[in-house]
Amino acid sequence: MAGDIGGGTEEDTFSLVLHDTPTDLAAEFVAGHQRHQAPTPFGKPWPLASWPDVPTRFLLAADDRFFPAEFIRGIVAERLGFQPDEMPGDHCPMLGHPKELANRLEAYRTRL
Repeated sequence: MAGDIGGGTEEDTFSLVLHDTPTDLAAEFVAGHQRHQAPTPFGKPWPLASWPDVPTRFLLAADDRFFPAEFIRGIVAERLGFQPDEMPGDHCPMLGHPKELANRLEAYRTRL
């Protein structure tokens, strides 16, 4: 983390990843629950020849600054062949918009 809460720098965890999460919850998350990304996904190719034949949806957090919406829309269209659904939220919508996220996921489940 490069700055304090609300530091506003691009490298700041709070402004880049948790800007839509309540400040106290974001601070608790960073202090006690944040983990480093495993290097495996960046060093090994996807092991399957094609995407599994399962119902697939993509729910985009529209306010994510780490993976901006415009970038993700293109990736989803290219790789999955459809447009993502969208909801408000930063990179961690489970913290800033937990009820809406749960409702969206439950709607996907019940449509199966």
